[in-house]
Amino acid sequence: MDSKNKKVPGRLVVFLFGETDMNLEATEVVPARTDKNAPSAPSYPDVIPKQKIIRVEKRDCDGIEVRFVVKAYLPDVVVVEASLDMDDILSNTTLEFKRKLINECRKILGEFGCDPLFDEEYSVYCISGYSGDPEVYLSRYGATIAAFLKNERIELDEEEVKATLSTYLKYGKDDITIVDWDGAFIFDASGDFASNIELFEIANLQLLKSRILDYDLDVRLEKTLRLMGASKGLPVLRSRDVRKIVKEIIEIRTQSILESEAVERNIKLIGDWYSAKLYSLISKKFHLDSWKSEIKEKLDTLEDVYTMATENFSVSYRATLEFVILAGWFILLLLYVGEFLFVR
Repeated sequence: MDSKNKKVPGRLVVFLFGETDMNLEATEVVPARTDKNAPSAPSYPDVIPKQKIIRVEKRDCDGIEVRFVVKAYLPDVVVVEASLDMDDILSNTTLEFKRKLINECRKILGEFGCDPLFDEEYSVYCISGYSGDPEVYLSRYGATIAAFLKNERIELDEEEVKATLSTYLKYGKDDITIVDWDGAFIFDASGDFASNIELFEIANLQLLKSRILDYDLDVRLEKTLRLMGASKGLPVLRSRDVRKIVKEIIEIRTQSILESEAVERNIKLIGDWYSAKLYSLISKKFHLDSWKSEIKEKLDTLEDVYTMATENFSVSYRATLEFVILAGWFILLLLYVGEFLFVR
């Protein structure tokens, strides 16, 4: 760190999440990635969702051999993680190379039929092997670090740099983790990155699930409005469609509660430990609480719409049934009158 132009070795980790309709068969369970020298936390079983390895392979990217690990978060999420050690992780070619890794990860997701419109990518820059306070890196390379976190090749404004570097967590004297929307920098002199990376993956998993659920709710709301506005079709059939959608929305609400709260509830069991603090920081940066609130509002809106639709179709059905009964009596009356006149 004697020169600003000195190379900074580090490890680049990028991962991409996607949802698939395929039946994910895994070959191995990956235990929670904890390191003996990592910041301490109590041991709670099943706090971190279990991953399962689908395959591990090495691919050539611009003449560089890169390790790719394909994993599953059951039942339907695939994550592709690419990682490699770099001689200078702050090189001006890093962002372009990272983009190529993301594209390669996206190709692998395509093999599982994942929708490219719904994937989540994230990059983690890991730096170790130094001595002293890592904040020295921020004073010397802060502008470059902020640009990398923003995926920008232009020089950022000084205020933007300060704002970007202000979202961090410092636990020990020789570590610091800087969190942003698209990426993070982890400084740890001993190289214990695995447990932190796992938390970033879990947060991205939550974000992906929230985005997909939010879209699904929009589609269902639009479908319901079209159904209510339809001028044709028997009320009894339309009512049946509404009942089917009501059943689906109940299932969605149950699934949403289980998926969105299970991880956070378990992590909160850790209390005021490092992992809980870091996950809270990541959640805030990813606006996970805002996503949760928006989804809850849409679920409430859908339930209100479905309630009104059900009542509307119920009334319509009763009115139709009454009309059919009256028409039947009227026909019988005509037949009776006709028979009376014919007999006469």
